[in-house]
Amino acid sequence: MENHAYSEIRLLNKMLLGIFIAANLGYFLSLNTHSFPGLSYLGIAIGLAIILRCWIGKGTQLFIFGLIASTIIFTIAYEWNTIFN
Repeated sequence: MENHAYSEIRLLNKMLLGIFIAANLGYFLSLNTHSFPGLSYLGIAIGLAIILRCWIGKGTQLFIFGLIASTIIFTIAYEWNTIFN
């Protein structure tokens, strides 16, 4: 049972690491630029996902999903005023 618990914790950590990296990158970009660069933010996440997929392979699927999904959500959150004004 311990191996099962460790594998679930590893999967959760992969997902949370992707979300954490996307959140920190978005926060950094929002502080250091006048207007939030949404396309650059999406491009960085997609580029990192492609690089990881090519180098490591299938072991990063959950990390890539967390990274891209949270990047899309944070892009909408940071660009909310620009989108709906």
